[in-house]
Amino acid sequence: MFERSKKAVSLMNRLTAVVALTLLALALAPRYNEAYALYIVSDEEYVQVDELDGEVFLTDSSAGLVSRKDGKDLQLTAGQAVTVYYQDKVLSATTCAETINALLRRLDITPSPLEMVSVMFQDGSLEIQVASEFVFYEHITDETEHEIVYQYNDELPAWQETVLQEGSDGEYREVYEVVYQDGEETARQLIEVTETEAVPTIIEKGTVSNFANNGDSVSSIVTNSDGSGSITLENGEVLTFSEARNMKGTAYTTGGKVGTITASGTTVHVGVVAVDKSVLPLGSKVYVVSNDGEYVYGFAVAEDTGVKGNTIDLYMDTYNECIQFGVRSCTVYVLD
Repeated sequence: MFERSKKAVSLMNRLTAVVALTLLALALAPRYNEAYALYIVSDEEYVQVDELDGEVFLTDSSAGLVSRKDGKDLQLTAGQAVTVYYQDKVLSATTCAETINALLRRLDITPSPLEMVSVMFQDGSLEIQVASEFVFYEHITDETEHEIVYQYNDELPAWQETVLQEGSDGEYREVYEVVYQDGEETARQLIEVTETEAVPTIIEKGTVSNFANNGDSVSSIVTNSDGSGSITLENGEVLTFSEARNMKGTAYTTGGKVGTITASGTTVHVGVVAVDKSVLPLGSKVYVVSNDGEYVYGFAVAEDTGVKGNTIDLYMDTYNECIQFGVRSCTVYVLD
């Protein structure tokens, strides 16, 4: 009714219904940004507006009017300190197990038909005001759901997705100052408009099927009787290979006569191997391990040339790494 956001209000355990007065309402501080407390408050979530009806005003934590409910029997817990503001009087008392109506009668206060009663619970105490005018702040919110945008990368495996930017919903909010006098709404003024644009979630998604990154860990390799098989990654992804070749492994890096651009036109990096394209076509996806069990090069793509015969040349970042690797017999799993 008054609050169109997804918030709701819940009454405290000590608050079961509302008193049979002409009107129960919320008394706010004079200025919009200085509301001094909640009046009907709970640590629980707010009740949805459509669950309430009638003539009791409830507010959210921003002191905005949420909804109204028919008032019958606002039951109080005994032993609460209470301060009542009525006309020019300030009265103090302690509650019994009674309604607010009974409390006011006990204090010889009889609101007139044109007066409203505000109720505030805070820190175990109770504050009541009786007046003919109260001010509320109505919040009208419209949310715009954010989009999910994919950016495709043809150098990453199809199963890999990386969130580059977390998105957030947009929001358009209007705040109205609403004045109630003598139990009726008498004024309404738009006092604030805020708008936040939705921010999309951006996800980078790979496109290369049956492929993994160079450093992705492998949990198991299964080879079939015909030489084909499967490689299971630690993340659960399963890649298939058509054959496992025994090849001589060497290593190279940039420098001297070796440039940074491969025979395929790409920039050389770890995960690039050089081959004899008559033995292993350019573009082949492979997984390389040394047969002595001491070195795992990992997943790579044949993008470079410069070797002859049954040799695979592994790109490494430094000359020292190349020296340490030397020449080793390797198993090269040729992925489908």
